[in-house]
Amino acid sequence: DDGKRRWKGPDKTKRGSGRRIGERKVTAYNAKSESSKKWIERQLSDPYVQKAKRDGYRARAAYKLLELQEQTGLLKPGLRIVDLGAAPGGWLQVVTKFKPKDLVGIDLLPVEPVPGTHVIEGDVLNEADVEAMMQGLSGAPDLVLSDMAANTKWHRQTDHLRTAALADNALKIAKAQLVKGGAISS
Repeated sequence: DDGKRRWKGPDKTKRGSGRRIGERKVTAYNAKSESSKKWIERQLSDPYVQKAKRDGYRARAAYKLLELQEQTGLLKPGLRIVDLGAAPGGWLQVVTKFKPKDLVGIDLLPVEPVPGTHVIEGDVLNEADVEAMMQGLSGAPDLVLSDMAANTKWHRQTDHLRTAALADNALKIAKAQLVKGGAISS
């Protein structure tokens, strides 16, 4: 043996290890912290992340919206739709397949353009940013979608409170903007 590591085929991991038989462990050597390393490893080995890449979606969350659609039939052609927390754009990609009349979104992070959408890089907690987003609609929205979550600080109670505040704000926006009989999905 010359001391070099060689790939010897699929890992024959024993049952009970948390991995499937034949599944190889992914290791993130360049991660800045242990928590980042674990997140990267989960992402790289997540079957929905891999499926999203194969299907051309920007995020695994696209399947969450597709499942919601399957259960509720929420998305219909001709609706005016708002996507709060739009980055990276996976939900925008799904919604465009249902031929909305208007589709707008907002996020703190930049979102690469999705044809047929009007997306603002801004804060849902800033009324001027929300107003700029709403100007992309031809009328009051029929549906408000929100998949927002606060950036985690790895303190469970703080993270929960920050995400709950975003959910409350999504409800506030929906109450102020939705047409009568409109819907919110958060």
